Amino acid sequence: MPDLITTLDEFEDEYHKGIGVTLPSRGSREASLDNIQRFGDGVGDYNPLWRDESHAAASRYKGITAPPMFIYGASLGISAAINGAIDPQRLTSANFPMNYAGGEITFHRPIWRSDRIHAVESIVNVTRKQSERIGPFLICTAMVEYFNQRQELVATKLTNMARYKNLGGGRTIEYDRETKTNIIEEAPDPLVWERTRRGTEPRPWESVTENEELPTLHKGTYTVTELFLFTHGVVGTGRSPRAYLEAEDSTDLGGGGRYDTKHAQDRRNMPGQFDWGPQRVCWLCQMATDWGGDDAIVKSLNTRVRHPNVVGDTNTIYGKVARKYQADGENLVDLQIWNENQAGLATAESVATVALSA
Repeated sequence: MPDLITTLDEFEDEYHKGIGVTLPSRGSREASLDNIQRFGDGVGDYNPLWRDESHAAASRYKGITAPPMFIYGASLGISAAINGAIDPQRLTSANFPMNYAGGEITFHRPIWRSDRIHAVESIVNVTRKQSERIGPFLICTAMVEYFNQRQELVATKLTNMARYKNLGGGRTIEYDRETKTNIIEEAPDPLVWERTRRGTEPRPWESVTENEELPTLHKGTYTVTELFLFTHGVVGTGRSPRAYLEAEDSTDLGGGGRYDTKHAQDRRNMPGQFDWGPQRVCWLCQMATDWGGDDAIVKSLNTRVRHPNVVGDTNTIYGKVARKYQADGENLVDLQIWNENQAGLATAESVATVALSA
């Protein structure tokens, strides 16, 4: 058994040694209609553009395409940012929990139905930072390239993961969860059906004004069902070997320990069962596609995941037009989009760049 890394300094040094290394590609996922629909189930996005063949046939693509964030269905693209080139047996969440911190995504081409997407990850950098809540921590950065079966580049993502010394003693990350807004607890299930979108009606660039607000996207109160749907509809996690369960001191690592309250508290310093940070990133992108309509193209998504989201938190997505401009022959809009919990705390935020018709 390799020696465990026990200090943040040692982790930083070992991670730094891997900068420039490209990890072997692991697995892929076909953008079949079933997988696309499962992805939509996992993020609560029932846009008919991704699900309904007759609706999609009338779109600019003349058929089913996957939503831009389907890349996460192929791979969350976090392996290189979590461990770098370090032997995973030298790391344990008892010493170093990790949290998804966001990333910069650029979308290069559509994902067509039946495309098979795979990811290639390369280690980029490690930076030390300081937080009042968790003390010193590291931002580990990796580049992820997503390709289809024709070896065409579909998307790139600069991924950031936070690594820090376990707070110990069952201490959890403190953040504001006290209800201070007029947002009420609401079951998330019916919200996916009741959501209204721009849909087939074009959104002309000329009609957009800076600082206009986007229609609010209500995600409701986060439940274990929402966690389950993302875990198994998007991440597609499998069963854990007994040795891994024992090493992580958990009886349930099907979602990386997210379902196991004790593991979440002791090993990940979370107040309780908690989400995948990328799930909220998918919500932020949904806000952009809902607003832009079927003819809009999401060009990029620059995201930060700032605070936890645990079961029982109520989530609402807000947005506004931050900038309207033309570049490289395209009519572009930058959307400022963020997720708030019931305390009015922005737990995830992004800038989405969308191309519109004239």
